[in-house]
Order: sequence, then C-alpha cells, then structure tokens
Amino acid sequence: MLITIHPDVAAVCLCHPLGYCQSDATNLGPLSFNNSGNPTSNLHTYTNSSVTDTAGTHPLIQFPNTAPPTMGVQYGGGSLDQGVDPNYRDPQSEQWNLTVERQLQADTTLRVSYVGMHTYRLSITEDLNQIPASTTPYTTTAASPYVDPRAPYTNWFSLYSTFNAGTQSYQALEVDATHRLSHGLYLEANYTLAKNLANNQGDAPSAFAGEVNYGVPVADRFNLRNNYGNVEGTRHDRFLLTSIYQLPAGRGRQFLNSSRVMDLLLGGWDLTNITLLETGPWLTPSISGSFDQSNTNVVNRGATLRPDVVSKAYAAGRGHGQYFNRAAFAPTPAGAGRFGNAGVGILQGPGTATVSLGLAKNFAITERAKLRFESTFTNVLNHTNFAPPATQIDNASTFGVLRLASPTTDKSPYLYRAPACRSPVTRIHVANADQNRRADESPPLFQKPA
Repeated sequence: MLITIHPDVAAVCLCHPLGYCQSDATNLGPLSFNNSGNPTSNLHTYTNSSVTDTAGTHPLIQFPNTAPPTMGVQYGGGSLDQGVDPNYRDPQSEQWNLTVERQLQADTTLRVSYVGMHTYRLSITEDLNQIPASTTPYTTTAASPYVDPRAPYTNWFSLYSTFNAGTQSYQALEVDATHRLSHGLYLEANYTLAKNLANNQGDAPSAFAGEVNYGVPVADRFNLRNNYGNVEGTRHDRFLLTSIYQLPAGRGRQFLNSSRVMDLLLGGWDLTNITLLETGPWLTPSISGSFDQSNTNVVNRGATLRPDVVSKAYAAGRGHGQYFNRAAFAPTPAGAGRFGNAGVGILQGPGTATVSLGLAKNFAITERAKLRFESTFTNVLNHTNFAPPATQIDNASTFGVLRLASPTTDKSPYLYRAPACRSPVTRIHVANADQNRRADESPPLFQKPA
C-alpha cells in the first residue's frame, strides 16, 4: 500500500500495487470565492439636498434618519450567487488498470491496457428556488412578487449553491507499440478507445467541466441523470504515431560512409514524423430559452435549454454547410410541461487528421561544436481540420455549419497544433558536443513530454 501526497494539486492518493488507486482532490479557488459574493446587507445610496418647509431650510436627510422620508422599506427580491452546501466534501476518484505487455522482438514491445476511473462528489450548481417541471404556467402573485409561490424561498429570486451531486465514469482500451532505435528507425504508436460519461458538465457543455460552474445552474436540479452524457473533450478514438528514420547514408551509416563530400551533402539526414488521427469532440444541441415548456422560468434563472430529438439521423445529408441534420431536432411541444429530451454529448464534431514531417542534419564544425539544420513541414497533406460548429437549433444560419478551421488539434498542451495549410519552418542552431548524446545521434524534432 502506498500513500502519495501531491501538494501542487492538493490531492492525496492511496494506491495498491495491483493497479488500484483512490484519491481525494481538494477544490481550491472557486469554492472560497463563492461565499464572498453572498449579500450580508443591502446597501443603498441617496443624494442629500437642502429643502425648505415649515421648519425652515434644512438638509433633506437628518440624523437619525438614513433615507429620505418618502423612501419605503423593501423586503426581499435579491439573489444569492452563490453558496456552498454546508456538508460539502472533496471529490474523490477510484482508478484501476490492467496491463499486458509483451516483447515481440529484441527492439519491439506491445502493451495493451484497460484503464478505468470512477469519480464522485463532483460539483454541480443548482438553483434552490427552482420548481419542478409541470404543465402549470410559471406566475408571480401579489403575495409572491419575485418568484412563483410554489418556490420554497419566495423572498428571493434565485439561490445558486454548489453540491456534491456530480459523478463521472471513464473506461478506455489503450494499445501502445514501441520500436526502440534500431537500424536507424524509432517508432511509437498509440491507440485509445475511450468512453467518458459525466453529469457535472452542465446542460450544453463546450469544454471540460471546471471545479465549479459558477453562476450557471443546471436547468433541472430534480433530474440530474438527464445531464449524464459524453464528456465534451474526450475523443472516442485517437491514434498518434511518432517516428524517426535516420537515412542510411553518411558517416557511421550503411551507405556513402567513406567520402567527406558525400557525407556533407547527402549523409546524416534524419526524417521525423508525427501523425494524429482522432474523432471529434462531443457536442450538445441547445435551443433558446424562449421555447421553454417546463414552466420553470429557465430564461430568468440563467440555465440552458435543450430541444427534443425527433430522429437519430444526426448525420443525414452531411456536408460543410450542414454537418448535423437540423431536422433531427425540434422545440419541445407546447403544453408538454417538461424539458427537452435531447441528451448531453449526443453529437460528434468533426475529427482531426494531420501529418507533420521534419528533416534535420548535424554538421560538425569543431570537435566540440556542431551546426544543426532543421526544417519542419506542418500538415503536409494540406487537410483542413474544422472547428466544432454551432449547435443552437433555432439559429438556422449557423447550426451545423463548418465555418472556421480548428486552431488546435487536441486539448493536450504538448501536442502539435496543425493549421489548415502547409507551413515549412527552418531552424539553424549551434550545439555543444558536450551533451549527453553521441555525436552521431540526432534528437527528434518533435519532443514528447517526460
């Protein structure tokens, strides 16, 4: 049994050598910020002036009065944005994995892993003044001027609070093949098949969920299971290939290894490659709050609404002008007394396909210094990778339309970013030979993180 403390992320891990780990992760900034905005008083500002009446000329506001005589007292009508459940606990994760690794040849290994993770007590923002969906219209009365009298706190508009109501489940198959540098070739290939489901992303997520969805409550706090769907940023399929090939010509290599002239011109070149193929992010259809049929005051509560699904042919007629089939969705029928039945993460955005190449050569200047020439070619296939399209169905001019090239190819910070055109870059630098590297060994142009 191993206990690990990570002070940089405020996490404590309890791990078992058989491949099971349990960890707590402390939420930091957002939760401490929540309560700072809670009202402890209602401050009013008045401008004092001189008035003349039967008492003579005097200031309008005089001690002990703090407001003009005509100013009445207002009770209620504020909002709380946002509190935290008094019994809130840190989120917790359980992780497990099973790996089988085989050496296929002297320099080639294959590893297949099953990776799982279950996370619970994730943060979800709820409006405590939400009423359940029904066919009864949402109305206010003289006795309850701020919210529907069915709301539990009629002196308030909205009461946002953070609860440990979220859960997440991650399952993945990972296949890794590695060929160590041998006969001039290094190769590493990785394929991941992943399924990542959660209900803490909100009603229409456009990115990974943060610690707290501040100021954005879920539409229906009474049915959080309706928000359980594919996590936006997790790709279902992802393949990454990195390789280095030392061209077999020049000093220390198979051909043209005896002539200094030929070595200078043709020898010592290295060819590098990064290929990334992955499916697109998971997207969620939405619709304007004006189409709300739940009678829960969605518009004024700051929540997001989803439409109804009338067909699962989401990709019918797919093209650049219509990546998703708009006819597959419709507003919730009038008088339905419920929220839309479209799920979270039911649409898959455009994927990524990019190939990048690099060419490099070292030139010996002196015994202790050498000149390195590098030239990189990004997206050599000149393939456009599109950014996810808009998914609000009542905006026909933008729904499902591929307009922009994706600025990035993945959420990971260290992976290569591919533009939509070929972009050669050449670099020349001088390196000292007193490095922990043999003189005849070249580093890869694209470094993977440690």
